[in-house]
Amino acid sequence: MSIQAVTDIDILALAVRDRESRRLIEEAITAYRGGALRSAIMSVWIAVVHDIFSKARELAGQGDGASIAFVERLDKAIEHKNITQMQGLERELLETAKSDLQLVTPHEHETLRRIQEDRHLCAHPAFITEDELFQPSPDLVRSHLVHALQCLLIHAPLQGKSALNRFKSDVLSPSFPSTEEGIKTFVSAKYLNRSKDALVANLIKVLIKAPFLEGEEELLKKKRQLAWSLSEVAARKTRIFEEIARPFVSQFFDGVGDDRLLNICAFIGAEQQLWGWLTDPVKLRLVRLIEQCAIEDLKEHLVFDAFSIPELADTLLAKFTSFDTTERAQLLSDSPCREFVPFGIEIYSSAGSYRESERLGQTVVIPLAPHFEANDVGLLLDAVLGNSQISYASGTSDVLDEVFELTSAVLPTARDHWQRFVDEMTAQHGGKPDTPYSYPSIRAKLDAA
Repeated sequence: MSIQAVTDIDILALAVRDRESRRLIEEAITAYRGGALRSAIMSVWIAVVHDIFSKARELAGQGDGASIAFVERLDKAIEHKNITQMQGLERELLETAKSDLQLVTPHEHETLRRIQEDRHLCAHPAFITEDELFQPSPDLVRSHLVHALQCLLIHAPLQGKSALNRFKSDVLSPSFPSTEEGIKTFVSAKYLNRSKDALVANLIKVLIKAPFLEGEEELLKKKRQLAWSLSEVAARKTRIFEEIARPFVSQFFDGVGDDRLLNICAFIGAEQQLWGWLTDPVKLRLVRLIEQCAIEDLKEHLVFDAFSIPELADTLLAKFTSFDTTERAQLLSDSPCREFVPFGIEIYSSAGSYRESERLGQTVVIPLAPHFEANDVGLLLDAVLGNSQISYASGTSDVLDEVFELTSAVLPTARDHWQRFVDEMTAQHGGKPDTPYSYPSIRAKLDAA
């Protein structure tokens, strides 16, 4: 009997991470399509066994204690050719994968156990009478193939506690991405693609709790990165996020003290629906803390990241305007947002020296540029034209080149502002477009766009 190819199995097999596991499951698929159904089931089980061994070794290499202990027992049995011990390891393998290695959930454990039981029926036909000889159906074999792939083979060995510990290590690593876009790409690729619901649920709780717990001071310093990570989880795993985060947020933050509550601002700024899940007492406490805190606390806790919450906008704006120009510039640099754009351009326009204009260009204008609209580009260029301490500063060209790149999305409506700027600067220098203060690099960018 020949069985036609099944596309979904082929797609799943291509997603198997481990090369040897993929080869073994492809052998099982080949046997299934060739009608060798008992051989197919035995090959599926072999692929499951190898994959658990492979994942255990990978986790052991990452320092997971349970995996290290398991691999040591396995290697010792292999080294001494202890057949009895190896049989015991295989017999208990699924329980080990569930309880110790945390590679599978209880439901997945039961699904894989059925594969193991059917493998025994296929491998030991002498243990049953001829009339009862096990005859697996094509549908049963296909089910075992799909379940082995979906429950185990396609997943990375980052489940349970080991995954959460690994995530903490990643966040604290110097190589962890520093931009919002980079962090979201990293989190999706490593922790969310083909991840299990149990891991996602635990990851959500860790991301929310980390900056608010005693003894997590290192993670506390990474709250913006954690907030961006949480936002990506919310976007990619919406159903799980709402099921887990909604009740968790409403309960957890009632118990967070005043000394740490301000840390929530980075999170509600990155994922605004969290604000709606906070209880009214927590919201009132947060507003009061914002009204009272000093500038250093505002910076440390990234309080102005919450400017996107309408209920907090007036309080934050009143707090911001209560500071002098120097303090405002510091806050703008730490927490650039759309609401700060007019203030940033105003501060830049009042630069009193070449060096000050260059400093403000780097610390205020460039951080704010991603939030510019076309009219903001025009106001910025007017500020340059109206202040010789800016237009004749040697570093202004670099600032404007960077602003041009960061505002490329609004270029269609901002082009006239840029063109007017280079034309006026060129006219001020005898109509010579190639002089440094005619900003030839901007003109070249406009011609190329």
